[in-house]
Amino acid sequence: MDIVYENKVLTMEYMLSDELSTLAHLHKELEVVYVRQGKSIAYADKNSYLLNAGDMFITFPNQVHYYRTVQKGEYMILIFSPDIIYGYSAEISKSVPDKNYFASLESAEFKELFGKIYTAGGEYKNLNITGYINVMMSLVLPRLALKTVNAENNSAFYNVIDFCTHNFKDDITLDLVAEKLHLSKYYISHLINKRLKQNFNEYINSLRIAEACNLLRESDTKIADISEDVGFGTIRSFNRAFKLVMGISPAEYRSNSNALKKST
Repeated sequence: MDIVYENKVLTMEYMLSDELSTLAHLHKELEVVYVRQGKSIAYADKNSYLLNAGDMFITFPNQVHYYRTVQKGEYMILIFSPDIIYGYSAEISKSVPDKNYFASLESAEFKELFGKIYTAGGEYKNLNITGYINVMMSLVLPRLALKTVNAENNSAFYNVIDFCTHNFKDDITLDLVAEKLHLSKYYISHLINKRLKQNFNEYINSLRIAEACNLLRESDTKIADISEDVGFGTIRSFNRAFKLVMGISPAEYRSNSNALKKST
């Protein structure tokens, strides 16, 4: 399973979708999904949860998570930095919860809160939503037991992931990362294997393929140029790696994406 680290720019994102992402990913932010309609399976680290209408799913920073939509519906997705949680950002940043799921029967207060988020609008929409997120977390935190993660390992992992995220388009190697970050290459390899279940080269390729997918969807750049832009030495190695990760060729991926755009 390929796992992608997402380097978020915004402190808070809110979106609606009829299905949830199958891409296994992690980031420094919390992610909350509230199911208005539909049915999905949500995965966090080694745990899985069946989500029905009215259920809520939450992941903390650095938890690997992904979804499998069983029935399309209406899913509210909030992704936000721990920094917006008043008084608890440091604790949240270095912790993982004992569970990631709240059933619809556990609290009618969640339904009311998400109803307010759903109807939020106007000039101060983001401010309203940020306020509701703080109220939501004041209900969530007392219902969770938090376990502190290894701060030293977490810091090194952040540094490795951040460096790779900003330099994957270059000729990046494990030796180079070790030299730049003053870490043992064996320690870096161990961190990536433990947290992402990939080796170093697989992880770098997953970053390059994710960026290639964006360019194939959103631009008319030639595939050969995209291959070079994202860091592959040859078009042949790009095609091989792309098909290994995505199951189809870059040309097929672009064709499918264009067809989907025309149908919507």
